[in-house]
Amino acid sequence: MSERWLRWFHPTRRDPKRDVDDEIQFHLEARIGDLVSRGASTEDARRQALTEFGDADAVRADTLRIDQRIIRAERRADWISEFIRDARVGLRSLLRTPAYAITTVLCAALGIGVTGAIVSASYSILVRPLPYPHDEQLVTIYSDNPGRGYKSVNISWPDFIAWRDRNQTFSGIGIFTWNSNTISGGSGDAERVTGSEISPNLFAILGVRPAIGRLFLPNEDDRGRSPVALISHRLWLRRFGGDSALVGRTIMLDGRASTVVGVMSPGFNFPDRGDVWVPFITDPAQERHGNRGYAGAIGRIKPGVTVEQATADLHRIDALLAREFPDDNSGWQAGVLTMRDDLVGTLRKPLEVFLVAVAMVLLTVCANLANLMLARGAARGREVAIRAALGASRGRIVRQLMTESIVTAVLGGALGVGIAWWGVRLLRFAFPDQSPPFFVTLGLDAVSIEFIVLITLVTGILFGSVPALRTARANLDTTLREGSRGAGSGLHRSRLRAALVVSEIALSVVLMVGATLLARSYRNLAGSDLGFDEHHVLSARITLPTSDYATRGEAAVFYQRLLDDLRRRPDVVSVGSAQGTPFSGWNVQGEAHVEGAPPPKRGEELIAHYQYVTPDYFKAIGVPLVRGRWFTDADRDSLNPVILVNELMVAKAFGGRDPIGKRMAGSGSDHAATVIGVIRDFRHYRLPEPMGPAMYYPYASYPGRQQTVVIRTSHDHPQTVIPELHAAVRSIDKRVALYQVQTFDEVVSRSLWRQRLQGNVVSVFAALALCLACVGLYGVISYAVAQRTRELGVRIALGASRGRVVWLVGKESTRLVLAGVSLGLLAAYFAVGLLESLLYGVRATDPGTFALVPVVLAVVALVAAIFPAVRAARVDPIIAMRSE
Repeated sequence: MSERWLRWFHPTRRDPKRDVDDEIQFHLEARIGDLVSRGASTEDARRQALTEFGDADAVRADTLRIDQRIIRAERRADWISEFIRDARVGLRSLLRTPAYAITTVLCAALGIGVTGAIVSASYSILVRPLPYPHDEQLVTIYSDNPGRGYKSVNISWPDFIAWRDRNQTFSGIGIFTWNSNTISGGSGDAERVTGSEISPNLFAILGVRPAIGRLFLPNEDDRGRSPVALISHRLWLRRFGGDSALVGRTIMLDGRASTVVGVMSPGFNFPDRGDVWVPFITDPAQERHGNRGYAGAIGRIKPGVTVEQATADLHRIDALLAREFPDDNSGWQAGVLTMRDDLVGTLRKPLEVFLVAVAMVLLTVCANLANLMLARGAARGREVAIRAALGASRGRIVRQLMTESIVTAVLGGALGVGIAWWGVRLLRFAFPDQSPPFFVTLGLDAVSIEFIVLITLVTGILFGSVPALRTARANLDTTLREGSRGAGSGLHRSRLRAALVVSEIALSVVLMVGATLLARSYRNLAGSDLGFDEHHVLSARITLPTSDYATRGEAAVFYQRLLDDLRRRPDVVSVGSAQGTPFSGWNVQGEAHVEGAPPPKRGEELIAHYQYVTPDYFKAIGVPLVRGRWFTDADRDSLNPVILVNELMVAKAFGGRDPIGKRMAGSGSDHAATVIGVIRDFRHYRLPEPMGPAMYYPYASYPGRQQTVVIRTSHDHPQTVIPELHAAVRSIDKRVALYQVQTFDEVVSRSLWRQRLQGNVVSVFAALALCLACVGLYGVISYAVAQRTRELGVRIALGASRGRVVWLVGKESTRLVLAGVSLGLLAAYFAVGLLESLLYGVRATDPGTFALVPVVLAVVALVAAIFPAVRAARVDPIIAMRSE
């Protein structure tokens, strides 16, 4: 009978309601007696006493409420006191078995720490509010064309104006586009800094203010106004020494004096990273509906308006534009994303996979800990039975055992905080340049610690509940009668432990299948034929200031002098330049068609990548010529231009026929161009995105101010020519700065960081789960051997060979492994669909992976089971039967 029920028969048990009634009655009777003694009649005295006392029901309710609060506080204090007492007992029990304590605490620490790191990082990226007020109202707007398969592409200026002026659901919409500026003059060398051009209202829409100065005024984007700029706090400290007098003064941006009107707050970045922001000023020649060349727009929807309603509002405007401008706007519509979804982008899917994977690891840890507790519970069967015989209720025993599991989890959680801190720091190195996006704060803050505390409590309850209930249900008579022989834990407990091991193996199979698929996908991407030779190549971007290079001819002279200078260097094999190099993000496309061919149907237009390159550009990046000839310095006629096309263009536009001498019209020129050569297809866009049809114009026919110089060197380490490159640029113009200086090897490696992270993280989880499963299997078999020591001794005494004993023990291991592998393969078959969009060159249900993983896991698991089987074969019959 439990203590709670015994209280009902306690002679001094309190009844709060009766006590309150007695107290009220006492005060009334005392007042009535006092009034009667003064000469009042009994009825008048009772009436006056009740009037003076007031509302007895309200007093009774208030008193009961106070009394109940006191009782709850006493019970809470009793519970805390009992928990502390149980925790002390549990801690002493753990200290008596140091091997068990160390194993369980370390196991819990690994599970809690790894889970805490992933959950903390996922919260920071997917949930934590963005550094803008009411960030849930902010959306990013791009252009979509579902009919052509275009999603989240750049927008046009007229479309933006229509969305801004005709909408009914936004409190404001601003436009931005990527930009970079050269800061020159002063004591420092010229340097290129990134930022963006923004409409004057954009930062107000975001809800941010500068730390010093002001934002842009509404009319500061008018043409002809004096240039102004906002700079980042980081740039203000680094280049200008934190001089507060800088606001209102001028700095040289792209060779023009620009007034600094404000310094943004520390940590502020936009759109991703930036140091300088200038007003968005359009070029009248580019203000066409079909010119979708600006990065995007940001809007703040009105309170109470959903993203779906705001999207429908913009689509209404899109329908009007399609009727007004059918040639440019037919099929195009606004693509609206929450700002978080836009910033997170492709990170969301891997993080979802990590969360599922780490949950499986935590379940494996809980299963392992439950197994260890079951084994310990069997060893403590006599202790529990004696407690029960002395009067401890089953609930009291369960509470004691649950407290021990929570103590174990808390100790593991304390170590897990350190593991989580270390894991979060490691995740920082997974990002390109070891720099997470500006909105991501990787670290263990208060919210992260709360997550770890919650995970710790859940873990303690998960792995402790079943063993505690099983141990508390032990048969008192049987356990005491078996005494020191410790005959066994009971068939039900053995089956439970076996089921836990099977579940561990199954979870390991699922994780190993996922890790293998992601690793193979990364290997396929890393081993892809890029079509160019990324080794021994250095690239550097240059943007010439408009004020100093007002004409295209002046820009052409600069680049010609630079390339000529670099060619004379003894360690330079070849050098060229292009507007955009592979994996740089350059993605300018337009319609193209073969001269004389029938016009395509609407929606079936040929869209081609195009840019301007120098004659030796393809030689420098290692792309071979398939047929025809290369560009020469003489190819500079803009009225009769020539082009190079890739093999895919030949297949798409010319049906695979020889295109040499044929003419094509494209967005890169106002005149049809003659095809003079075909180059091999190569990967220009970030993997795994394939390259489409492409056409290349000679740089000399339309020289621009912004180019990427590419140098192929004879060194294994092309970084050695960086000083020479800087010297060559400074010798021509000290006001010109290099930026994005990097080797092609670095570019290719950086482009695969997400795939590499996916494979590495899930592989670590799979290895951890496999180790835990092997430990669990080893523990189950070792325990079974210990329980069957007498039986095995008798078998050996009766003539059984040691090989026969090994087979008897190994048979049980084999059954557990086969059951776990079978269940795991079935679960993996349904779970791998989560990885479908993350894979490249391998199917989610790849037969090779599903065949290889079970074999590897089975071999490793059976090896873990060999040791207790061999130990069983060495049992000495005399020692095994000594107790008999």
